[in-house]
Amino acid sequence: MEWAEFTLALAAFLASHVIPARLRGPLVARFGRRAYVAGYSLLSLGLLYWLILAAGRAPFVEVWPQLPWMRWLVNLAMPLAILLAVTGGMRGLMAGFAVWAGAHLVANGDLAHAIFFGLLLTYALFGLKVTRFRWRLSWRRGALVLLVWTALFHLHPWVIGVSPQP
Repeated sequence: MEWAEFTLALAAFLASHVIPARLRGPLVARFGRRAYVAGYSLLSLGLLYWLILAAGRAPFVEVWPQLPWMRWLVNLAMPLAILLAVTGGMRGLMAGFAVWAGAHLVANGDLAHAIFFGLLLTYALFGLKVTRFRWRLSWRRGALVLLVWTALFHLHPWVIGVSPQP
């Protein structure tokens, strides 16, 4: 029963990325593309947040030790992940998720997080193969990257429950 929430959250997150692919056409026809994307994005973010919290609450089974340099890796990788996600269209979003998941996979050496970040890294790498890349860099997007990274860094302890500081 200890792994039940993590298993349920993971199943819900994965299902939310398989089922809508089959229902997208009818949902877009009924609600419009903008409403579909907004609703699907909110659902995905909510399920991702639940999955992150569930991974943190799962029983701790060490796969590899956490070392201080691993947190530095995450802190250096996150601005790149955000830059890719903000400036590169859908392919950039997938690249950003790949960098985010890969760095967090290294830094989180327990079984639940290894499963979580390993699957997200695999999913993001698959997404890179099936999407196009459009680079759209501007000073506003650069400023947004810094703002988002700063917010994530400072809010991480309160929202995720773990400090990102090395």
